Amino acid sequence: MLDAGGWPPELLLSEVEGGTELSLVHHLTDTGGIGEIGPGWEYYLDLLVAARDGTPRPSFDDYYPAQKEPYEALR
Repeated sequence: MLDAGGWPPELLLSEVEGGTELSLVHHLTDTGGIGEIGPGWEYYLDLLVAARDGTPRPSFDDYYPAQKEPYEALR
């Protein structure tokens, strides 16, 4: 597990149907801030896909605050 201050992520790799699956697990001590954290992960993962595919980078404004409420509803 990587140490990321108070936000320890876990990166898991597994073989799936001849390819590699990356699972990202974000260990939280509480759900306060999930409305900011969730949209951030969505944004960073879409940045990764854009870099891989050579497509335009997304704008964080498309993720936050629009996705804040749905993530907060997960608590």
